[in-house]
Amino acid sequence: MSQFPVFENYRRYIGWKLFVLALSILLVPILLCFSISMGVVRIPWSVIFSVLSGMKPESTEASILLQSRLPQALIALLAGSGLSITGTAMQAVLRNPLSSPFTLGISSAAAFGAAAVVVFGGGRIAVLDNAIMKFGFPYGSIALGAFVCSLFTAGLILLLSGKKHIKTETILLVGVALSAFYGAGIMLLQYIAEEQQLAAMVYWTFGDTQRGTWPMIFALSLLVPLFSAWYCLQSWNYNALSLGEETARGLGVAVRRVRGLTMFLASLLTAVLVASLGIIGFVGLVVPHLCRLLIGSDNRFVLPLSFFLGGSLLLLSDTAARLVLAPRLLPVSILTAFIGAPIFLLMLLKRKGSSC
Repeated sequence: MSQFPVFENYRRYIGWKLFVLALSILLVPILLCFSISMGVVRIPWSVIFSVLSGMKPESTEASILLQSRLPQALIALLAGSGLSITGTAMQAVLRNPLSSPFTLGISSAAAFGAAAVVVFGGGRIAVLDNAIMKFGFPYGSIALGAFVCSLFTAGLILLLSGKKHIKTETILLVGVALSAFYGAGIMLLQYIAEEQQLAAMVYWTFGDTQRGTWPMIFALSLLVPLFSAWYCLQSWNYNALSLGEETARGLGVAVRRVRGLTMFLASLLTAVLVASLGIIGFVGLVVPHLCRLLIGSDNRFVLPLSFFLGGSLLLLSDTAARLVLAPRLLPVSILTAFIGAPIFLLMLLKRKGSSC
């Protein structure tokens, strides 16, 4: 038996977290290969490796993989990772386990901003056979509209969270009210929109990975890891914040700066994801809770685990959405809402029960 039981217990404590984190990393390539192999046309893994290594560049399987399934799978992986780690960071700085871009109305605000640009932006939309073919708006204008609205909402939430008399439940209710407000704004825009603009707004509200393109993948592959790395570098500050603002300040944490930058980056990444893919709800809420159930509340491990596990779970959900109504492709946001809403309700009821 060890002469230092405290050290031995800490080693086991850290060892379990590292084991779960390593397992989540290994899960990513396995699920990626599984995802791109499944569909109306089943593609064996041996063919996938041949295509990705360049041995079958002219085959039918290569066209399916490189033009459809691989972009969709990579987008799902990046979006799930970005939403999950953003939700984890927001929960840390607001000290509210029910916070996420979706529940606080930031996703709805981004959708409203994108819809406003579609209606008032002066661009053109090409529609063929009820399918949106092309957007003719100034470069980045839709993402900018989404970002401005999401940043305004994040600033309001941040302002309220700094008030001592405001409870965490009140912030959630504010998020619900903001979601309803932006939802009404979107309906108003849909009412006054032209037919093509209406089709475009409905297109934005569906969270769908099928619209992923290689330029979009390239942009997200830069933004998501960059923002995630910044969140991970703040893990000690987030742990200090979990002890309370006064304690965090006593430990040398610049609370306002850390909280403000976190919410700013969360708004920016949410805006980019909504402008690119639409609203995908509950991923940023459910995955952080699942991570804390597995390895505890230490943000040094929860943040990277949420990055890898969030990407894997959205990738798995996207694969299921592709198969459930095959050959029709179901938008992944519908499946995440069906799964995430009951889980959110259970968490809310458990939180209320524990506070009684």
